[in-house]
Amino acid sequence: MNKYNVSRLAVKNAIARLGLTNAQAPNALIKYAQGSSFVWSLGSTSGSQAVYDNYNERVRLVIAENGTVLDVFPIDYALQSPHNLSEEVRQSLKESTKETLIARRDKTHRKWCETELAFHENSYEIAKVRLQLIDASVEEAATLNRRLADLCADNKRLHEDRSALRKERTELERALVPYI
Repeated sequence: MNKYNVSRLAVKNAIARLGLTNAQAPNALIKYAQGSSFVWSLGSTSGSQAVYDNYNERVRLVIAENGTVLDVFPIDYALQSPHNLSEEVRQSLKESTKETLIARRDKTHRKWCETELAFHENSYEIAKVRLQLIDASVEEAATLNRRLADLCADNKRLHEDRSALRKERTELERALVPYI
């Protein structure tokens, strides 16, 4: 888990924008940062700062490369006040965010499907090797056991990959809900 620091400005903005107290803000911001997902790098800062979203807490954070939380907003901050943006800009922002989230969700779903297929192909190979082990001689059994161990290690890795992709897809689907 990454170690995060909190800037004074982030604490001040958390108090104003999120309604936290001065005592609550630093710990809450660290908690939000730990549960956040990368969204994009801020191009104007040569990649030294990036935007992260914590979908569960519905906050957007700006975090420096060194792990300092620089700013915090409610996730739909720009869309909350009619004084912040014109209706046309708000709708455009909503649509582009929705399209970006859908594209990321679809890309993650495709990766998950490919990993799921590889997992089941590998499981099929494991079953074939186990079937061969039934009638194998001692020399063949040693070779088959080594192959089985390699296949099982691959299967474990594939299972972890598909679980991570399923979790990422679920997070993206949750993030998409406010825009549908």
